[in-house]
Amino acid sequence: MKPRLLKISGLNSFENQQIIEFNKLTEKGLFGIFGPTGSGKSTILDAITIALYGKVTRSNKGFINTITKNLNVSYEFEIGVGKERKIYLAERNIKVNKNDRYNTKHARLVEKNPEGEKIIAEGPTELQNEIHKIIGLTVDDFTRSVVLPQGKFSEFLKLGGREKRNMLERIFALEKYGQVLSEKIKKVRNVNLKEENILMGELKKYENLTEEEFKEKENTLKDLLKKKEELKIKKRELDKSYEKYKEVWNLQLEFNEFKNKELQLNEKLDCINLKRKQFKKGQSALKVKPFIDEVTKISVSLNKNSEQLRDIQMNLKKVEEELLIIEKKYNNSLKEKDEMIPKLIKEESDFTRAIEINNKILIIESEIKNLREDYKNIRNEKNKILEKIKLLVDNREKIVKEINHIENKLKSIEVDSEYREKLQDALEKENDYKNTLEKEGELKKKIFEKQEKMKKTFKEYDEILKIKNEYDYIVKKLEEEYNKLIENNPGDNELLLNKSEELNDITNILEELSKDNIRKIEIEELLREIYNKKGPLEKEINLLKDTLLKNKDLLKNVENEIEYIKENNIASLLSEKLVEGKPCPVCGSIHHTNIVMPVDKNAIKKAEKEKLNLQNIIENLNDKLTQLSIKVVSLDKEEEHIKDEYVLLSEKLKGIDLEKLSKKKTEYQLEFLELKEKIEKYNKRKDKLEINLKTKKEEKNLVDMKEIRLAENIKNENLILKELNSELEKESKKLTKLTQEYMAVKKEINVENIQAKMKEIISFQKESERIKAKEKEFRKHIENIDTEKEKLLEKEKELDIKLGRVKQSGTEKSRTIKEYRDEIKKLCNEKEPQESLIIVTNKIKEISETNDKLKVKLEEAKKRKEIIYNEKLSLEKAEKIYKERLKEEKNKLNISLKENGFNDVSEVKEYLIDEEILLSIEKEINVFDDEIKNIRNNLKRIQEKLNGSKIESDKWEELNKTKEEIENIIANNLKEVATLQKIMEDLKKDLDNLKTLRIKEKKLQHKLSLLSDLTKLVEGNKFVEFVAMNQLKYIAREASRRLKEITRDRYALEIDLDGNFIIRDDFNGGELRDANTLSGGETFLTSLSLALSLSSQVQLKGNAPLEFFFLDEGFGTLDTDLLDIVMSSLERLHSDRLSVGIISHVEELKNRVPIKLVVDAASPGEGGSKVKLEYT
Repeated sequence: MKPRLLKISGLNSFENQQIIEFNKLTEKGLFGIFGPTGSGKSTILDAITIALYGKVTRSNKGFINTITKNLNVSYEFEIGVGKERKIYLAERNIKVNKNDRYNTKHARLVEKNPEGEKIIAEGPTELQNEIHKIIGLTVDDFTRSVVLPQGKFSEFLKLGGREKRNMLERIFALEKYGQVLSEKIKKVRNVNLKEENILMGELKKYENLTEEEFKEKENTLKDLLKKKEELKIKKRELDKSYEKYKEVWNLQLEFNEFKNKELQLNEKLDCINLKRKQFKKGQSALKVKPFIDEVTKISVSLNKNSEQLRDIQMNLKKVEEELLIIEKKYNNSLKEKDEMIPKLIKEESDFTRAIEINNKILIIESEIKNLREDYKNIRNEKNKILEKIKLLVDNREKIVKEINHIENKLKSIEVDSEYREKLQDALEKENDYKNTLEKEGELKKKIFEKQEKMKKTFKEYDEILKIKNEYDYIVKKLEEEYNKLIENNPGDNELLLNKSEELNDITNILEELSKDNIRKIEIEELLREIYNKKGPLEKEINLLKDTLLKNKDLLKNVENEIEYIKENNIASLLSEKLVEGKPCPVCGSIHHTNIVMPVDKNAIKKAEKEKLNLQNIIENLNDKLTQLSIKVVSLDKEEEHIKDEYVLLSEKLKGIDLEKLSKKKTEYQLEFLELKEKIEKYNKRKDKLEINLKTKKEEKNLVDMKEIRLAENIKNENLILKELNSELEKESKKLTKLTQEYMAVKKEINVENIQAKMKEIISFQKESERIKAKEKEFRKHIENIDTEKEKLLEKEKELDIKLGRVKQSGTEKSRTIKEYRDEIKKLCNEKEPQESLIIVTNKIKEISETNDKLKVKLEEAKKRKEIIYNEKLSLEKAEKIYKERLKEEKNKLNISLKENGFNDVSEVKEYLIDEEILLSIEKEINVFDDEIKNIRNNLKRIQEKLNGSKIESDKWEELNKTKEEIENIIANNLKEVATLQKIMEDLKKDLDNLKTLRIKEKKLQHKLSLLSDLTKLVEGNKFVEFVAMNQLKYIAREASRRLKEITRDRYALEIDLDGNFIIRDDFNGGELRDANTLSGGETFLTSLSLALSLSSQVQLKGNAPLEFFFLDEGFGTLDTDLLDIVMSSLERLHSDRLSVGIISHVEELKNRVPIKLVVDAASPGEGGSKVKLEYT
């Protein structure tokens, strides 16, 4: 951390704000703060501490300036390395409240960066916490590493080994490695011992568990799994054979079913052929229909076109007649417009010019009116100015008269200066005489009051002596009673603790046995629950087995039925596979005429379906049976574990009478409570006596103090009374002298009431000053009147000029109006121009609009005629096209009728069917064709798949029976495997738990061993001494390095076996010297090295490197040579990263530092201590 800027106000001797620019002060590395004793040098360090931590190291009271009662500190600093370096500003404001206590009104920490300021802490606590995070040092650490008084570290240098270790223990807070650490180890050891007891109890549960048992079960499981694999292989081969014949069997059934469907479709063949014919004719009719529709459509359009053509021809005739009438009207309007418009435009122009001239006349008349108004205003203003001039002249004459009156009055109240001085002297003598007289009266009054007060004090002293004797007697009696009570002590807390431990032991045993008993009852209940669960499960298993047997019988019957159907219909099944041209497998014939009736495939299918259903039911029953068997096995295993626990608990509770134990506990409890009650009564009595004795002793002490105070008061009052009598004697002598002087001066000036006379003279002086001020004011007023009069006369001249100009302008404007009016008469021939202009304009507009309207009508009529004519041509052309198309479409229709086998249109309409119905017929035909095709394809497919293969029903039944037997064997094997796996799973879990517990036991024993070693290690504070010694060695090494650096490798620092410092002089062959043999300069240099090392070590606790420190005083006792050595060392010590500051009042040091801050001591009324920066 490095300081940048400090602002102080209201702290100790700093009254007004002082700013210390540390960035300038530290720029040379070495700097000094100088000033006389008490000037406020150390207060600068206090300001930094208050800004950061809100505390001062010297005292936390009386540091706020008594005048301002308001302290403000602002401390800006930078901290961090490289890019992480940041600038912070810490601010605090502390005020003194009504109760003379300190309240922090404002505290905040601001982070300053190029983007702006960011508040990161508000309030004293938050600021202190944030500072601790940023700097990493407490207030004590900070002051140890910044403020380094020389005397303290010299003392540290010469301390003995043990004392030095104790000091380091306090500085580095090593107490936590002593008794605190010992207690922590003991606590952890007790917890681990308790954990060990619990662990041993858990291990007892697995006493009979062995790996051999697990391996035996494992071998059994392997045999079962081997058998399971053999059964799987056997089943796989059987399944392969079953799947093969199952497919043949199913294909045989499928073939019969398709044969039945083929017969059913052949019955529908005639109906389908009729529909085929209907569909074909309907399709042909639909092909002809578009031609019929087109002929009809063209005929309708031709008729409609002929009607429209007749209407258009009539409209065209009507429009031609209207066009002739409009054309005639338009030509008449156009002729009128050409004749009238030029004349009317000439008249319009004249009237417009006349209106413009008339407007100009109006403007000029308005200007003449304004000129008249201006003339009137100027005349009025001129009259007002003349009145003001008259008024100013009158006022000036009045003021001149007042000035003459004032001059006369000043002459009448003037007082002689010599007489005034004598009167002033007499007034002072009179005041001294009255003050002394008053003081004499006050002294007499005080003496009287003191005498009365002393009488009361003597009386109070006698009373307090009586009370003191009474308290002596009471205290003696209470002490006797207390000693007697101590002799009859029933026992201490240790005895009570022993009784409590005995009670706890028996309570714990009883609780444990009670828990075991409750657990035993719980186990009995669990066993009942297991039996209750097992009963229904076993019943359900038996029921499932019966159901399974019944279903197997049903399956056997269904398979027999299927086999029977196949045997009886074997010829039919074979005939289904016969193909014309291929030899019969029975007779060898290639022609198959007498084919047997097909087998009833629905019967086979139904039987197969029933068989499949029964197989699914049997499979589900087997699965359910396996699951229930596993549950029963699980319950058996659980029952076995619980029974084992039950046996252990029964053994544990054997021969134990819980009732007797309970009675014994009650006896112990009664003994404990009785002893506790006695001790409590004894303690209450003892506490009561102690409180009473303490209270009476305190009261006695108060009485003793009061007696001493009263005796002291009597002594002090006698001394004060003596002093007052002496002072009264002095004042009486002084009064006699003053009385003589006062009467003499009064006689000289011949004034009875000096004070009244002095007041009169002072009033004359004040009146004279007031009158002179008034005279001055009047004379100034006359000057102002003269100035204002001159200004008014000047303004009057300007107004006369303006009046002449207004008159001239009015005459010129009247002449212009007359000329304009003559011109209007010439243009309008006595007509009113505005009205005449409107009439002419309207006439022009009316003629133009009439002509335009007729023109528009004419154009519209022409367009309408053209549109109707074009429509007529279009319709005539369309009629011709329709006739041609009708002829053409009739020819196409005749051709289509012939092509599709129809004689005329009526026959087509007879066979016309709705398209959706036609599609439906087509769909029905296609479905029929697809089904026939599909059946034949399937029959062919099945024959190809069978390829001559077949299976008899008895063989199929035998195959199914074998399959079922194998499945039952596998199910039983699965049940055995599942049961054994569950047992092994539980065994594995128990073995894993045992292994985990053994590992835990090993770790715990190791931990307890370590804790035992640690207990021995920290006994007798050995560890603290070890850590302190290591810290001391590190500090010594660091101090030695610094000492060698500042003494140019002459001195080094070592420590002996007892922790005492020894200095090695390398310039004298490495001679070792005791610290007590060093000179003042050598001691200072060694102490300084130690101080810096200790400071660095303290700052290692923080987050930032040491960048500056202050060495406060310590130079006063050094001679010039030693000062040179010290300063040379300090000059070599500072660097770019470390700034060294010295605080001293020694003048010789000022010239040895490149930059210094001079603190000037506070002077009354000058705003407290002042600081200034100086360069050497």
